[in-house]
Amino acid sequence: MIVIKAATELNHFLNGLKIKSKKIGFVATMGALHSGHISLIERSNRENDTTVCSIFVNPRQFNDPKDLEKYPRPIEKDILLLVKAGCNVLFIPDYEDIYSPNYVEPKINLEGLDTILEGAMRPGHFKGVALVVKRLFECVKPDAAYFGQKDYQQTLVIKQIVKEFKLPVKIVVTEIHREENGLAMSSRNIRLSYEQRNRAGFIYSALLQLKSNLKYLDINEALIKAKESILKEAGAKIEYLTIVEPDTLAQIEKIDQERSAIALVVVNYFGVRLLDNIYL
Repeated sequence: MIVIKAATELNHFLNGLKIKSKKIGFVATMGALHSGHISLIERSNRENDTTVCSIFVNPRQFNDPKDLEKYPRPIEKDILLLVKAGCNVLFIPDYEDIYSPNYVEPKINLEGLDTILEGAMRPGHFKGVALVVKRLFECVKPDAAYFGQKDYQQTLVIKQIVKEFKLPVKIVVTEIHREENGLAMSSRNIRLSYEQRNRAGFIYSALLQLKSNLKYLDINEALIKAKESILKEAGAKIEYLTIVEPDTLAQIEKIDQERSAIALVVVNYFGVRLLDNIYL
């Protein structure tokens, strides 16, 4: 695996591959890699000639400076995982490589995706995501980019960037990778204690219960039961649990066979925000 820190060096290297018509897959991360990230690398390996992974902790998507400060950065462990997974290129840019002194922030219309649900809980977060992903796409110029379904709203934001700026990149969203107890894999999980992490599968259990209950209950009743199930757990607080239309995140009042739906949830569990979702 080649480790590249400068955008100019990355551009030179990848241009050499593009001349040879090699397909480039890209996985953008903030490090603290887990099996979910590795599955994205492996998917890219299967579908492309070269896989590029970036590690860049983007300050612009943290609305809480303490959250940025606490974000884990186990770079040596990350490198070992990427080598084992067969990643070809690791791009570790400096802040100035992404946001140079003459960087002009583009106007980005996220069509309201940045003001609802996760956007409402974390003002400015999705604007920061949009800015950094656009810059990373400009640096890597991938044929395909891979993202996990866990951060569902984020995947819609990224698709909107591609649409608005007519970027020639295919966005591939892969299913959620889970720990044995059903907990959605996340870099934030390491902030839970061993016991908390083992118990945190209750979130996915509640989503499965919700999906099952919707076969014979209306949405409001099913949501109430799911919320009650979550709140039985000590240390659990629900930030939101909602059922929405998958493309717009508009709330759905009734489930029917002709209309797809997805349930989104965020549980603050002993101070750690845990995201999850399930198609209904």
